Amino acid sequence: MSVLRPWQRMALATVTVLVALLLASWIAARVLPPSWQQVVVTPLGYLAPISYLVTAACMALGGAMAGRRFLVVALGMTFALWIATFVLLANIALPTADSTHPLFAVFRTNVASAVLSLAAAALGTDLGARWQAHRALRAAA
Repeated sequence: MSVLRPWQRMALATVTVLVALLLASWIAARVLPPSWQQVVVTPLGYLAPISYLVTAACMALGGAMAGRRFLVVALGMTFALWIATFVLLANIALPTADSTHPLFAVFRTNVASAVLSLAAAALGTDLGARWQAHRALRAAA
């Protein structure tokens, strides 16, 4: 049994995941070959496969620390990061030729990546929570 209260575990997991995301992204940028870091252009928009792996791994850490309840935090954190990304990209984007707002063009080309990031966050949290539950079951036996 943990000496931390559930809200303390959740806060600790949130901070740990934020630090892990920053650290893992920094390490991936310096260790992985440039060809692995490339954004893939698809008919659905731009995709970043390594980013999804980093997201899933870091959210698994949060799920292992705080359990299934971390799913709300993981999805909220990922969603907030994507909102900030959309706003940032829209602010640096030039107006498009058909005079649509840059935010719509940024959204159209990045929405698939955002959805995949949210899916990776959910999957990672679920895997981490399952691992934690399995570990707790084995410790109780």
